[in-house]
Parts: sequence; C-alpha cells; structure tokens
Amino acid sequence: MTSDWQPLGLSGGGGMFTPAISPLDPGLVLITCDMSGSYRSEDGGQTWSLLPWDQLTGCPFCGPAFHPKDPDVVFAAYSYAATLRVSRDRGQTWSPIGRSLPGDLRAIAIDPQRPERMIVGAKLGLFRSVDGGETWSRVLETAADDEPTHVVFDRANATADRRIVFMASRTSIRRSEDGGATWRAITPPRESAARIVSFATAFDAVANRLTAYAWGYPQAALDGKAPVAAITHVLRSDDLGRSWTSASTIDVPAGWAVGGHHFLLACDKAPDRLYAVLPLNLPRGTVQRSDDRGRTWRSIATSDKTAADFNLPVNYCTAYFLPRSIVGWAICNAFIDPSNPDRLVYSHYCHVHETRDGGATWRGLDTRAEPGHPPMGEHTLLPRFEWANTGLVVTTTWNYYVDPFDRDRHTIAYTDLGMAQSTNRGRTWAWRRETGANTYEMAWDPEVKGRVWAAFSSVHDIPNNNIVLGGHWHGSGTGCVGYSEDHGRTWSGRNGGLPGGDDASRAYDWSIPTMGDFPVTSVILDPRSPRERRRLFASLFERGVFRSDDGGFSWRDASRGLGCDTNPRNRRACRLKIHADGSLFCVVTGNLVDGKLSRAGVGLYRSDDAGESWRALTDNLDIRWACDFDVDPRDSGVIYLGVCDDTLANREDGGLFKTTDGGKTWRLSARKSSRHFGATVDPAEPDVVYMTLNYNDGKVPALWVSRDAGGSWSPVEGFPFCSAHRVAFDPFDEGVIYVTTYGASAWRGPRARGLRGRGKGSRP
Repeated sequence: MTSDWQPLGLSGGGGMFTPAISPLDPGLVLITCDMSGSYRSEDGGQTWSLLPWDQLTGCPFCGPAFHPKDPDVVFAAYSYAATLRVSRDRGQTWSPIGRSLPGDLRAIAIDPQRPERMIVGAKLGLFRSVDGGETWSRVLETAADDEPTHVVFDRANATADRRIVFMASRTSIRRSEDGGATWRAITPPRESAARIVSFATAFDAVANRLTAYAWGYPQAALDGKAPVAAITHVLRSDDLGRSWTSASTIDVPAGWAVGGHHFLLACDKAPDRLYAVLPLNLPRGTVQRSDDRGRTWRSIATSDKTAADFNLPVNYCTAYFLPRSIVGWAICNAFIDPSNPDRLVYSHYCHVHETRDGGATWRGLDTRAEPGHPPMGEHTLLPRFEWANTGLVVTTTWNYYVDPFDRDRHTIAYTDLGMAQSTNRGRTWAWRRETGANTYEMAWDPEVKGRVWAAFSSVHDIPNNNIVLGGHWHGSGTGCVGYSEDHGRTWSGRNGGLPGGDDASRAYDWSIPTMGDFPVTSVILDPRSPRERRRLFASLFERGVFRSDDGGFSWRDASRGLGCDTNPRNRRACRLKIHADGSLFCVVTGNLVDGKLSRAGVGLYRSDDAGESWRALTDNLDIRWACDFDVDPRDSGVIYLGVCDDTLANREDGGLFKTTDGGKTWRLSARKSSRHFGATVDPAEPDVVYMTLNYNDGKVPALWVSRDAGGSWSPVEGFPFCSAHRVAFDPFDEGVIYVTTYGASAWRGPRARGLRGRGKGSRP
C-alpha cells in the first residue's frame, strides 16, 4: 500500500473475523472484516495496514493458515467467494493458487511435518493437495447444509503415509488414517452433540497423546426447549475419536444455538488448558478457561464496568456506553497463539481484545486512547477522550467535512457509529455517539461559525445493498434533523412539522436516537437564504422531501411530483443537492416489491421552484437502483448519476450515466462493475470527476478519476479499499482529497490534476 493514502477516523467499529497469529513470528498477525478489508500487523496488533483490494479482500468464513516451517508463506481465502491465495512474503502480496479447487472455503489445514500436504474444507466437501496447494482433488463430498468447519492434523501419530486427520462439521466428526485420502465417521453421542459448534485438539508431547474436544448442543436446545439458557456439552476423546465422554457442561443463553459463533481453543504448549468463547458478550463469562482438560471452568472476561473484576480493555464503546451496554453483542471470532497458550484473541462487532497472560488482563488491538487522555471515567453524554487510529478501520462512512471556519476541525458522518470529530486534522478522534446510530449528512452554515444541521437515522446503509436488496432490515425506521451551534459537539432536534417530529426543539438524547417517523438521509442549506432564517431541505427515506424556511424549527412537505405515489409507492428519497442557480435535485433509490426491484419512481428529480414541484430527469433510463449523483457547478444541466445493476433480475443496467442537457438524453460514461455508487465533481476544476464503486468482489478498483469530464477514466493510484462512497475537498489544503468508504472508514490522499494543469493536486 502506498504511503500516499492514510486512514482516518475511529479504528475498530465493525465485525472483525478470522484472526491468525504466525507460529514462527508472534508479531505477524492477520485479521479480516465482514466489510471486505484484510489487515496485517507486524507488531503484534499495535498498528495495522489494510492490504490492497487486489491482493487480499476480507473473507469472514475461513481463517488464514501459516506455513509450519517457512515464516514467509501463508495461505488465506480471498473475498466472499473464498478462493485460495498464497503469500510468499509474509502476507504483503498475494496470488491465486489451487488448480481444481473451488471457492467457498471454510477451513485450511497444513500437515505440520509434511507441509506439502494440505487439506481444505469447502462448502461441499474436503479437498486434498500433496504439492503445497498447487493442485487439488476432492476426497469427501458433504451435504450443502453440513459444510466442514474444522480440519486438524494429528501431531502424535505422525507416520509418513498413515497420517491421522480430523474433520468436524455441524452434525458429524470424521477421521482419516491415510493423510486425508479416505474418511470415516466417528460422530460423538447425538444426545450430547446433535449440533457441533466447535472442535479443538491438544497434543501432549510428554504423554504422546492427542486429546480431541467437541462442543455440542443437545437436541432439546435446538428445539427451543431451553427458554433461559441452553445446557451445552464439552466432549473429550483420548483415543482419536473412537469414544467420547462428557467433560463438562456450559450454559449458553437461549437463542444462540443456530448462527452464533462458538470457539474451543487449545494449544500444544499447555495441553491440559482449554478456552471456551461464548457466542455473545455477557456481564462475565464470555471467555472461560479450563486447566483440567475441560472438567471445570472459570470466567476470565468481565464486561460489566461496575464489577470489581472488570478487565476488558477500555475503548470508545466501554468508555462512553452505560455499564452493561455491550452485553448481548455477538462474538465474531477467536484464536489462540499456537506457540503461546497465554495469548488469546477474540472479537465482537466493534472491537478486538487480546490477553497475553491467560486472561488476567486484556488489551485492545483496534484502537488506543491518545496519550494524556485517560480513557476511564463515569458515563457522560459529552465525549471526554480522544482515540488514535491504528489502521484497523472497518466502519462505513458517508461524508467527510472540514469546518469552514477551522482548518483543524474535521468531522466524519458514520453508519452505526454516528459521528467522529478531530480538532487536530485527523491525528486523533473523539466519538460523538450522542447523535445516535447513523449520521448521513451535515449542512454547515457558510456565514455563522459553529452552526450546523445534520441528518440522523436509525436505519443504516441507505441506499446500499443491505437496504435496497433486503439483506438487512429495510422497513421504515425513524430519524431526526439535528441542530448544533458549537461545531457539532452538542445537538438539539429541529423537527416541527416532520412526520412524528416534535413541535419545538429539545436536547438530543443519544439513548432515544430518533424523534421522527422516518429516517433522515440528507439535509442541505440554501446559501442564498437569510442567515437567521435559513431555508433547508431534508430527505426522509420512504416519505420524500421537506422544506423549512426558519432554520428547521418548522417543516412542510415539498414532495409533489417526486417518486411514485401509486402502487407500488416509492418515495425513497436519499440524497439532495442544490446548485448555485437555485435548482434542487433529489435521487430516489430502489424499492423491493414482491422480491423484485420495481422501476416505479426510481431515478433523479429536479425542482426549479424550491421544492414546490418536481419533474423526473431519468424517464428515458430503464433503471432499478439509483444511488448517488453530482452536478457540474458551472451548469446545472450537466449531471453524473451512479446506478447499480438489478442483480436480482440479472440485468446489466448499471454504470455511471451523464447528461449534458438536463436529462433529455443520457449516455453511459463508464461501466466498471455491477455496483456503481456515484461521482464527485472537483469544484475547482469541474472537468476532473471522481467515480466511486461499491463492493465488487475485488475485481476492479473502487476509485476512478476522469480529467476530461467523463470522457475517459483511470484508476486512482494506490487507493487500497474495494468500496468507495464519496470524495470531499479541503478548503484549506489544495493538495488533498478525502474519500469515504463502505467498510474502511475514510482516507486522505492526493488530489488529481486536470489535463490543463490547473488542478490543485500534488501528483499527476
């Protein structure tokens, strides 16, 4: 990754999966994110680098496997397709490997004594290689609902050809006695393990004994007959799986038998020790330790801040949230250092924790408090601490702002995290979680220092795939127009007249993160309006556009002609812009109706009378999923519109479209993938246009630039992530841009130069 690009904002903050520690170099750590990033650390997790999108994108299903003898070699699954890649330079660069090996990998195992022999578990079975991963053959076929989850080589019975290997799936355990060529079932008792959720082995070199462990749910728990807690069983075998005994039971809160992540972790360096990581954060007992081969357990992780034995690392979640607010958060993954039984890593949907003393103390691997800002203290609505970015950035951001009156004050609008602010140009960040879960946009007053409005929402990812395609909850949510007079440090709601809104402003309370009946996804200010009676426009997802002529105290509907009022109704307004000539624009995104994307109402709209009426600009574009747009500052008839494919109907109707006649005609300016998000015009040199793509399986770059107003496009050099949203410019620094992303926070990089050499960039 080029040093021209620097990650900004809060690190951590999302689901982090498949941590792996090199057995030959404890400083070398890899971790992936479900938002597509893969990260590498050479200092044991103190700092991280995002691996470039074309080298290794994140796969949350399958963990990396380090070579047992060569410290430079590591294998990993690439992207959600989970195809095999190899690195021969300690994880810096990666290349595909594996003839005859399909994707959908779930486990990678390397024979510790004969590393040229490898076995992988895939969605539909087991595959074996005897030439270091170059070629593969299927050795076991499994059912689609019973994919292999664990593959482990025996370390005790290590003859050249009679190598014992174990495979565990959700319903069975199998064993091979010939190095993985053939397999037979050795399933534990179904009354204790109708569903197997984790499997581990530990080799005792003194006793020359391999102990196998299986963690299982009885059928009663799967049937939902445990309303409070499911009694799960930890089973142990000392005879290579021929017989099993119940070592102990562990209570797991009801409802987590299906879909929750459970982990049994063991290390050959301490063969009697076993760790169990439960599928969700509890006040205590999320991580448990046994020192007698699973017979007895004790808690080594306490997340309740009020408890005397609280020992989790303090980060912006534990510092700001109420004492038990992370209780119930799902655990993503866990891993033990294969060369150090005292070192354990586990992650939940915001942070990564590590212990190096067997659970007595924990530290964070994703973020750290700025020196001089001690992170502990009582809960407060006002942020008190600042956090340094470590490079492990896994959050979604929508917009990046530089305060027009203060070059040092930067603000990021986040999904799920709300908002973050820096007063030192991005070196450290304070978390503004009192704004609620999602901040989509902010409107800074160009004349009044510190005055700003914001669009808050309880629904995330608008207008991306989770909402449009129904991957996440996508019903109507709630929202608020926020107002601040201190640069966004404190907020009140200005929602009078909005559906479900208050008649008057009141202090904004993060514990009640929305005040209206619809998500607010955009808010803009008309700079020509009087400074004490600002005209504002707000888009409400599923409801349309509203207008205020008194700075947000009162609002009225301004949606006539917008979207579609017929069946199916579509007023999924998600972005507004106002041009210098007063014209107003709004994009309406896709709508899922009876499992299909509907054409009704989708597209770009224009109002020339301040929202009193709207007309469609895209009637001659047959599209189903419009995302974002920008307008040339010189001419409101020149517009760029990002459109995603209707993948549900296998329609290749997406791309970046451009009109130069106000929507009468459109041409396809670029089509680089099925997920075009939008474009950003450089205000200083409008022929320079940036194009952004959402997640595209790591097939093409996510950030492109045109220096001839969309006539031709080239990738932006060095931008590392596979999914970008928008580009922002710094009014105080002509040489940089800021790029927000769908899963890797925000990035600062060099601004492009135009063909005429009048751009403000630092690179050609």
